[in-house]
Amino acid sequence: MIEHLRAAMKRARPASVLLALFLAGCSPASAEPTLDDLWSNKAHFAQVREMPFGQTGNGGQLETATWYVVRNGTWYAFSRADHPRPAAVCPTNHMKVVVRESGDKGATWSAPVDVARPGDSGGGDGCAVLDGSSFYDSESGTWHLLAQCLDNLHKGGWSLCHYTRRAVSPLGAFVADPANPVVRGGQLWSTLCGSGKSCPSGVLDEGTPDIVAKQGGMFLVTMHGYDPASERGYRGVVATPDFRRWATSGPGLPGANVLGPQDCAKWLSACVGFGQASSVLANGRIYVIAESMDRSLVCVPNQEWVFAIMRSTGQGWPRGGSGGWQRLPNNALVRRNWPDAKTPCALSYARWIVDGPEIYLTYEDWEPNHARMHRRLLKLMPGDGPAISFR
Repeated sequence: MIEHLRAAMKRARPASVLLALFLAGCSPASAEPTLDDLWSNKAHFAQVREMPFGQTGNGGQLETATWYVVRNGTWYAFSRADHPRPAAVCPTNHMKVVVRESGDKGATWSAPVDVARPGDSGGGDGCAVLDGSSFYDSESGTWHLLAQCLDNLHKGGWSLCHYTRRAVSPLGAFVADPANPVVRGGQLWSTLCGSGKSCPSGVLDEGTPDIVAKQGGMFLVTMHGYDPASERGYRGVVATPDFRRWATSGPGLPGANVLGPQDCAKWLSACVGFGQASSVLANGRIYVIAESMDRSLVCVPNQEWVFAIMRSTGQGWPRGGSGGWQRLPNNALVRRNWPDAKTPCALSYARWIVDGPEIYLTYEDWEPNHARMHRRLLKLMPGDGPAISFR
């Protein structure tokens, strides 16, 4: 199957050409600062507001792990939310995906609408659908949702499930892919890791997928992987034409993990790797904001959990540990606002939001004991200053 996909990719334009064309299309047409300006200390991120939707304190459902798509000036926020299920069938993680929209850059939001629920598929998502990524394919007029999924009795562990909606707006039910789960736990990592690679055999739990772009008919998707033996985390990139057939190597793909413990050791001496991440292609490079930690990819107390902003040294995806990633020159890290060693995963789910030439950064920052979540929205502003700042 992989060889078939390689052939299909070779018949398409060369990956370097496709990437150059895509990046050229991302060049800003206004005076808005770019991520290159951030590296040159000519721009910085400053908080413009909080987005408090999906809080239980005002009588609503808790919505977290939010990811975003911008289309024609409208922002769409997809989140996971609780979905009751019998405890005997689903001991933990009874989650669905909902979506809201905003026409004023996150100042106000519509009511949430369910898009994918546990049990929508014939198999794979009996207990949970969560922590995903969405993408609007203008060529086919189709919304794609790729998310982590968990079956009844946790059979098969964490996998990836795919859902689609043919409509202008994503506000409404998505249709589950009959092939779900489209990726079974360990299916892709078993080829990305192993002998001669910078991640060991046994990595599994393909999760927190991020649909980065579509190039030459192929969707580029990054995902995390977890090694239960060492509790380390990795990040990889794969390609697919239809979310059923997957290429782990070939043009533009390193055929190995792209992030691992070696890549975060410079800012966390005991770093165990990476989990969730968000990527954008701009100005001839790949820009990533990714969570890193110093004890375990699993949420445990008493550990450092920070986000770092990186970019590739070139246009392609570098192999993990190769030195192909650059951090911000001032070594800025996104840290929690309320340091509390007893509250695990208090800083989570950082995402890029690109609205035309405007670039935003958002993440979830929890008060101690997870008393309240602050969903911060920062905008890339001109001028020097701290890379991350708050009101």
